[in-house]
Amino acid sequence: MHRYTASFGLVALLSAAAICGCATTASGVVPIGRDTYRLSMARVGNTTQATTNINTLIAANDYCDKLGKHLVYQRAADSSGRRLSAGQYDVVFSCLDAHDPAYTRTHRQSNSAVVAKNQ
Repeated sequence: MHRYTASFGLVALLSAAAICGCATTASGVVPIGRDTYRLSMARVGNTTQATTNINTLIAANDYCDKLGKHLVYQRAADSSGRRLSAGQYDVVFSCLDAHDPAYTRTHRQSNSAVVAKNQ
């Protein structure tokens, strides 16, 4: 009987880990232009839409890191408010080199906006 309880506990633990691991399902990164990509993740189970959104951005950032480049967010669409939708987050992003003029321009613009707001 003690042996059965230990086996049941192990099965329950592995089942819970499997369910938690399936919090989101990804489409995979799809190239859609020069240095530009699309990634979609669907919400599964009790995962919140916010978690799905964050996991999508983390996966996009990881993809750029593997290329040795930096993520530049372009746009996103969130389908959580649509009727009969499980909740999906689509993000379009670029992976740019740190010295790419488009990356440095984006970085400078965001910093200047912060400075302008603080003055």
